[in-house]
Amino acid sequence: MVTDEYFPRRVQRSRKRGVPLPADTKYVGRPTEFANPFDGRGFGHARAVRLYGRWIDGNLGDLSLEMLGFHPAEIDALRRLLARLHRRLPELSGLNLQCWCPITSRWCHADILLRRANPVFSPEEIA
Repeated sequence: MVTDEYFPRRVQRSRKRGVPLPADTKYVGRPTEFANPFDGRGFGHARAVRLYGRWIDGNLGDLSLEMLGFHPAEIDALRRLLARLHRRLPELSGLNLQCWCPITSRWCHADILLRRANPVFSPEEIA
């Protein structure tokens, strides 16, 4: 069982020049494939993160995306991006994830990625 002491965490990216990426840490913001395609400037930060969670779990279909203002070509691109993200998600297992969100923020797509890449199973779920 993974304890909180060893569970990967979110790390805030520094805006200071020359600050290296910490060991065992992967940057998941733009322009990586792990970035949130739902722009906080258009949807609001919290809503963009909630949409990301629904999208990564497969709970945002084409009609929902269309209602959010995406065009058919963009919806197709989102489908392809989601498939690539799901294939690459195991790469994030065991790593801290870095993004621009303040550590105090309740809303961060990196937290969603941490939970999806590092599932914690209770003994009842394993049995």
